[in-house]
Amino acid sequence: MKFKSQYLILVSAAIMLSSCVAPLVIGGGAAVGTLATREKGVMGTVDDSQISVVIKAKLYQIDPDLYAKVTVNVQNGEVLLVGSVPKPEWQVEAERVAWEAKGVKQVVNHIEVSEGEGVGTILHDGVITTQVKANLFCDGDIRSLNYSVKTVNGVVYIMGIAQNQEELDKVGKYASSVKGVQKVVSYAKIKDEIPAEG
Repeated sequence: MKFKSQYLILVSAAIMLSSCVAPLVIGGGAAVGTLATREKGVMGTVDDSQISVVIKAKLYQIDPDLYAKVTVNVQNGEVLLVGSVPKPEWQVEAERVAWEAKGVKQVVNHIEVSEGEGVGTILHDGVITTQVKANLFCDGDIRSLNYSVKTVNGVVYIMGIAQNQEELDKVGKYASSVKGVQKVVSYAKIKDEIPAEG
Protein backbone atom coordinates (compact mmCIF):
# COMPACT_ATOMS: atom_id res chain seq x y z
CA MET A 1 0.00 0.00 0.00
CA LYS A 2 2.87 2.31 0.83
CA PHE A 3 4.43 1.75 -2.61
CA LYS A 4 1.12 2.51 -4.37
CA SER A 5 0.88 5.80 -2.51
CA GLN A 6 4.46 6.69 -3.46
CA TYR A 7 3.74 5.81 -7.07
CA LEU A 8 0.66 8.05 -7.18
CA ILE A 9 2.63 10.91 -5.64
CA LEU A 10 5.46 10.52 -8.15
CA VAL A 11 3.11 10.31 -11.14
CA SER A 12 1.15 13.35 -9.95
CA ALA A 13 4.37 15.28 -9.49
CA ALA A 14 5.52 14.39 -13.00
CA ILE A 15 2.28 15.65 -14.49
CA MET A 16 2.33 18.86 -12.46
CA LEU A 17 5.94 19.53 -13.49
CA SER A 18 4.90 19.57 -17.13
CA SER A 19 3.61 22.77 -18.68
CA CYS A 20 0.02 21.55 -18.82
CA VAL A 21 -2.24 18.85 -17.43
CA ALA A 22 -4.08 16.44 -19.72
CA PRO A 23 -7.87 16.57 -19.33
CA LEU A 24 -9.76 13.42 -18.37
CA VAL A 25 -12.04 11.98 -21.01
CA ILE A 26 -15.21 10.71 -19.36
CA GLY A 27 -18.21 8.97 -20.89
CA GLY A 28 -18.69 6.48 -23.71
CA GLY A 29 -19.49 9.07 -26.37
CA ALA A 30 -16.45 11.13 -25.49
CA ALA A 31 -14.24 8.03 -25.62
CA VAL A 32 -15.46 7.13 -29.13
CA GLY A 33 -14.91 10.72 -30.22
CA THR A 34 -11.37 10.57 -28.91
CA LEU A 35 -10.67 7.30 -30.72
CA ALA A 36 -12.00 8.77 -33.96
CA THR A 37 -9.40 11.54 -33.82
CA ARG A 38 -6.58 8.99 -33.89
CA GLU A 39 -4.90 8.54 -37.25
CA LYS A 40 -6.00 4.91 -37.49
CA GLY A 41 -9.64 5.74 -36.65
CA VAL A 42 -12.15 3.79 -34.59
CA MET A 43 -11.91 0.52 -36.53
CA GLY A 44 -8.11 0.49 -36.46
CA THR A 45 -8.20 1.08 -32.72
CA VAL A 46 -10.74 -1.71 -32.24
CA ASP A 47 -8.66 -4.18 -34.29
CA ASP A 48 -5.52 -3.35 -32.31
CA SER A 49 -7.43 -3.67 -29.04
CA GLN A 50 -8.73 -7.11 -30.06
CA ILE A 51 -5.21 -8.29 -30.91
CA SER A 52 -3.96 -7.00 -27.55
CA VAL A 53 -6.75 -8.73 -25.63
CA VAL A 54 -6.12 -12.07 -27.38
CA ILE A 55 -2.36 -11.94 -26.68
CA LYS A 56 -2.82 -10.92 -23.04
CA ALA A 57 -5.40 -13.67 -22.46
CA LYS A 58 -3.01 -16.30 -23.85
CA LEU A 59 -0.14 -15.00 -21.73
CA TYR A 60 -2.38 -15.26 -18.66
CA GLN A 61 -3.31 -18.85 -19.57
CA ILE A 62 0.37 -19.79 -19.75
CA ASP A 63 1.12 -18.18 -16.38
CA PRO A 64 -0.46 -15.21 -14.54
CA ASP A 65 3.05 -14.06 -13.60
CA LEU A 66 4.07 -13.95 -17.28
CA TYR A 67 0.98 -11.85 -18.00
CA ALA A 68 1.93 -9.46 -15.18
CA LYS A 69 5.54 -9.05 -16.35
CA VAL A 70 4.95 -8.44 -20.07
CA THR A 71 3.40 -5.31 -21.54
CA VAL A 72 1.72 -5.62 -24.93
CA ASN A 73 1.40 -2.55 -27.17
CA VAL A 74 -0.32 -2.86 -30.56
CA GLN A 75 -0.34 -0.21 -33.29
CA ASN A 76 -1.63 -0.96 -36.80
CA GLY A 77 -1.20 -4.70 -36.29
CA GLU A 78 2.40 -4.32 -35.11
CA VAL A 79 3.01 -5.78 -31.64
CA LEU A 80 5.63 -4.47 -29.22
CA LEU A 81 6.44 -6.73 -26.27
CA VAL A 82 8.38 -5.20 -23.37
CA GLY A 83 9.10 -6.29 -19.84
CA SER A 84 11.40 -8.40 -17.72
CA VAL A 85 10.91 -12.14 -17.16
CA PRO A 86 12.87 -14.64 -15.03
CA LYS A 87 12.87 -17.48 -17.59
CA PRO A 88 14.31 -17.39 -21.16
CA GLU A 89 11.53 -19.72 -22.34
CA TRP A 90 8.94 -17.09 -21.33
CA GLN A 91 10.61 -14.60 -23.65
CA VAL A 92 10.23 -17.05 -26.56
CA GLU A 93 6.74 -18.14 -25.52
CA ALA A 94 5.45 -14.54 -25.41
CA GLU A 95 6.67 -13.91 -28.95
CA ARG A 96 5.14 -17.15 -30.20
CA VAL A 97 1.78 -16.20 -28.68
CA ALA A 98 1.94 -12.74 -30.26
CA TRP A 99 2.57 -14.14 -33.74
CA GLU A 100 -0.38 -16.51 -33.41
CA ALA A 101 -2.90 -13.69 -32.91
CA LYS A 102 -5.00 -12.99 -36.00
CA GLY A 103 -4.15 -9.69 -37.71
CA VAL A 104 -0.57 -9.41 -36.46
CA LYS A 105 1.80 -8.03 -39.12
CA GLN A 106 4.98 -7.74 -37.06
CA VAL A 107 6.24 -8.59 -33.57
CA VAL A 108 9.04 -6.64 -31.91
CA ASN A 109 10.30 -8.47 -28.82
CA HIS A 110 12.10 -6.32 -26.24
CA ILE A 111 11.48 -8.63 -23.29
CA GLU A 112 14.54 -8.91 -21.07
CA VAL A 113 15.49 -12.01 -19.08
CA SER A 114 16.46 -11.03 -15.54
CA GLU A 115 15.57 -11.66 -11.92
CA GLY A 116 13.09 -8.82 -12.05
CA GLU A 117 12.80 -5.10 -11.52
CA GLY A 118 12.88 -3.50 -8.11
CA VAL A 119 9.99 -1.34 -6.96
CA GLY A 120 12.15 1.76 -7.33
CA THR A 121 12.87 0.97 -11.00
CA ILE A 122 9.20 0.37 -11.75
CA LEU A 123 8.23 3.67 -10.12
CA HIS A 124 10.98 5.52 -11.95
CA ASP A 125 9.91 4.04 -15.31
CA GLY A 126 6.30 5.03 -14.60
CA VAL A 127 7.30 8.63 -13.93
CA ILE A 128 9.33 8.75 -17.17
CA THR A 129 6.42 7.39 -19.21
CA THR A 130 4.02 9.90 -17.66
CA GLN A 131 6.36 12.82 -18.33
CA VAL A 132 6.94 11.80 -21.96
CA LYS A 133 3.18 11.49 -22.55
CA ALA A 134 2.57 14.87 -20.90
CA ASN A 135 5.23 16.50 -23.10
CA LEU A 136 3.62 15.11 -26.25
CA PHE A 137 0.14 16.15 -25.14
CA CYS A 138 1.24 19.69 -24.33
CA ASP A 139 2.63 20.32 -27.81
CA GLY A 140 -0.31 21.40 -29.92
CA ASP A 141 1.54 20.44 -33.11
CA ILE A 142 1.76 16.76 -32.09
CA ARG A 143 -1.21 14.40 -32.31
CA SER A 144 -0.38 12.70 -29.02
CA LEU A 145 -3.25 10.19 -29.27
CA ASN A 146 -1.41 8.56 -32.17
CA TYR A 147 1.41 7.38 -29.89
CA SER A 148 1.89 4.76 -27.22
CA VAL A 149 4.80 5.03 -24.79
CA LYS A 150 6.32 2.43 -22.47
CA THR A 151 9.47 2.63 -20.35
CA VAL A 152 11.48 -0.37 -19.14
CA ASN A 153 14.68 0.13 -17.13
CA GLY A 154 15.02 3.70 -18.38
CA VAL A 155 14.57 2.77 -22.06
CA VAL A 156 11.59 4.51 -23.66
CA TYR A 157 9.76 2.59 -26.40
CA ILE A 158 7.51 4.57 -28.74
CA MET A 159 4.99 3.26 -31.27
CA GLY A 160 2.58 5.27 -33.37
CA ILE A 161 1.93 7.36 -36.45
CA ALA A 162 3.61 10.69 -37.13
CA GLN A 163 2.13 13.24 -39.52
CA ASN A 164 5.58 14.03 -40.93
CA GLN A 165 9.31 13.75 -40.23
CA GLU A 166 9.31 16.98 -38.21
CA GLU A 167 6.70 15.58 -35.81
CA LEU A 168 8.59 12.29 -35.54
CA ASP A 169 11.80 14.14 -34.68
CA LYS A 170 10.03 16.25 -32.03
CA VAL A 171 8.57 13.15 -30.38
CA GLY A 172 12.04 11.62 -30.13
CA LYS A 173 13.51 14.82 -28.68
CA TYR A 174 10.76 15.12 -26.07
CA ALA A 175 11.35 11.52 -24.99
CA SER A 176 15.13 11.83 -24.79
CA SER A 177 14.95 15.10 -22.84
CA VAL A 178 13.16 13.56 -19.84
CA LYS A 179 15.44 13.06 -16.85
CA GLY A 180 16.46 9.44 -16.29
CA VAL A 181 15.96 8.26 -19.88
CA GLN A 182 18.81 5.96 -20.92
CA LYS A 183 17.76 5.47 -24.52
CA VAL A 184 14.79 6.02 -26.85
CA VAL A 185 13.69 3.23 -29.20
CA SER A 186 11.10 4.43 -31.70
CA TYR A 187 8.94 2.24 -33.91
CA ALA A 188 6.72 5.18 -34.90
CA LYS A 189 6.15 5.58 -38.63
CA ILE A 190 5.31 8.52 -40.85
CA LYS A 191 1.69 8.44 -42.04
CA ASP A 192 2.48 8.63 -45.77
CA GLU A 193 5.01 5.78 -45.54
CA ILE A 194 2.57 3.24 -44.10
CA PRO A 195 1.46 0.76 -46.83
CA ALA A 196 -2.24 0.90 -47.68
CA GLU A 197 -4.35 -2.10 -46.71
CA GLY A 198 -4.74 -4.49 -49.63
